[in-house]
Amino acid sequence: MKKSYWLSLVSLIVLPTLAYAGSYAPLADFSAVSKNPQCRLTTMQESFLNNWTPPARYFMVPPYPNALLASAMPSANAQIHGQAYQTIPSAVLLTPDPPEKILEFYKRSLGASWFHAEDIGMIYLYRLPHPVASGEALTRQLMSKPGSIPNIAIDTELSPCDQAIGRGARTRITVVSPPR
Repeated sequence: MKKSYWLSLVSLIVLPTLAYAGSYAPLADFSAVSKNPQCRLTTMQESFLNNWTPPARYFMVPPYPNALLASAMPSANAQIHGQAYQTIPSAVLLTPDPPEKILEFYKRSLGASWFHAEDIGMIYLYRLPHPVASGEALTRQLMSKPGSIPNIAIDTELSPCDQAIGRGARTRITVVSPPR
């Protein structure tokens, strides 16, 4: 009796950890929006995650501890209507925590080689040899060379679908790394 109790207890503690040990972050729960036609984009993100979930150290930055993985994209080449595209490695995390707490975590975790800027209501953390002059200059640089600058964007413009799959999420964290 004692042996089976301890085995059950260990299984209860270890198995959920092992299920997420290989993933960048715990997966969001899409069941609350799966039948909602207004959440088609969200269910498409779930299908992407079913096909590929980023490994734990894929982005070379830690996932925010209180966040769920809502979307991810590997580096790849794609043909859409005869046009060639390259996807940029990225992950979207959702959390109920405020942006200030997330910014504090990443500043502590990433170190001095990452800089901070704000533009268009978003907070960016980015890695370049030197800080840019303004958030606007960073946005222009990020848009002109997508994926070439490792960055983390933190924003609070979430849809009701995002809030449902992120268990009351208030903040979105988008992690982007250069193509591999």
